[in-house]
Amino acid sequence: MNKTISIIRIAILFSLGMVAFLLIFGEEQDADLLSWTFRFVIDKTIGIGTVFLIARLYKRWSKIDPWFIAYDKMCDEVMDKPNPTQL
Repeated sequence: MNKTISIIRIAILFSLGMVAFLLIFGEEQDADLLSWTFRFVIDKTIGIGTVFLIARLYKRWSKIDPWFIAYDKMCDEVMDKPNPTQL
């Protein structure tokens, strides 16, 4: 059960990340300047809001989910002992 919840959380973050990527880097195709500007502003705003949602969800889930805790621990260990050939 715990693995399933962790996998679902990872899938949610991945899906939200893909939506944010498409909204932020997507190109508008409207001919009318007013419509183009409106869609541009709305799409980019929703994309940036999605990035903030991802950050908040990760921050919340990294305190309770064992997979996220292990990932954070692994990243901390790598930062404490970096590879000397990469410096």
